[in-house]
Amino acid sequence: MSDDEIAALDGNWEKIQPADRAAFEFTLKLTRSPHLVNRDDVAALGKHFTPMQINEITQSVAGYNSTNRWTDALNIPAEESGAFFRRADQSKPNIELDSFLTPTSDLFAKQKSTLAPMKATDSARAPLDPFDSLSARFKSASNRKPVLPLATSDSDPGWVQLLKVFPVANKSKISALLAAETKGKLDTRSKLLVAWTTARHDRAWYMLDLVAKRMDSAGIGMDELKRIDSNAATLSDKDRAVITLAQKMAVAPWTITDANIAALRTHFSDFQVAEIVMHGCNAAFLDRVTETAQLPLENHTALRMP
Repeated sequence: MSDDEIAALDGNWEKIQPADRAAFEFTLKLTRSPHLVNRDDVAALGKHFTPMQINEITQSVAGYNSTNRWTDALNIPAEESGAFFRRADQSKPNIELDSFLTPTSDLFAKQKSTLAPMKATDSARAPLDPFDSLSARFKSASNRKPVLPLATSDSDPGWVQLLKVFPVANKSKISALLAAETKGKLDTRSKLLVAWTTARHDRAWYMLDLVAKRMDSAGIGMDELKRIDSNAATLSDKDRAVITLAQKMAVAPWTITDANIAALRTHFSDFQVAEIVMHGCNAAFLDRVTETAQLPLENHTALRMP
């Protein structure tokens, strides 16, 4: 792509083809406002793309939302040498990094990004539904019908069926997501704090239901869940540091500071801090793909909510 074509992606979509523009608009909404994505957005994409293509677009966008949170939250430095792009035979990379130093054309020289968030309020969300209203939310979500293709299975949970429509590409991703629930050096409670907080702020009802069941299995009762849900001052500093980072990762990841990571490092090893961020990244992916697909809740009657 030319420099001007890349610059046009930053919000100047007037001359973009309708199909591409629909995909860009969906990408922006799913990235910045996943809590507002619904079946109407899928229907709008359906005017230009097949259900399988929409599935692929959704998983691709969700994947980048996951990766961007990983690199930014951990301050991973940008690639400068181009070595990352080298092929296995160590030949020169296919990309010329110095091409990014060319002057911007007059057409875009003064353009201000309409995509990049500049302040925390750029992705401000409405207040969360009261905790006591979750039962009604779950009941409604348990009756909905998926709007994207699923792989046929009698035993796999819905999110696995959703990813298995691309069995080769997603084989390792499914294994990694399943392993993350039980493997690693991070305690189960902290994993659940991240998953609950992110799903709550993303209004990801399918994932929130799954996390609630995992919390119940872990012995986290309803009174304790209410404290977690509100990030109550009576929680430990350790819990509150995890919840604070998870909330930022969900709503405004560009506002994460060194202080947020430092707060975690007083309670966790660096390996565990990275794992906390990883769980936030996993949630960013799963929240987006499951809600876009409108997955119904599974075995909802097993959940004990007020």
